Amino acid sequence: MNEKSERTYSQMFTLRVWVEDVGNSRIEYRSTLKHILSGETYHSRDWTTLIHHLETAFATEPPHLKPDE
Repeated sequence: MNEKSERTYSQMFTLRVWVEDVGNSRIEYRSTLKHILSGETYHSRDWTTLIHHLETAFATEPPHLKPDE
């Protein structure tokens, strides 16, 4: 295993989830996900989109962990 693949890191978010009544006896799960360090905020109306935002956040190594070039 190389050094880069052995590194682990965490990210900090606030997550707000609520149920929205959209009529006709239907509901949507809505959420706001905010990255603490960057302030980036993502809104979603379903679980799939929320998970996508989380996976995207972890797909890129944070700048403070990248080796100097």
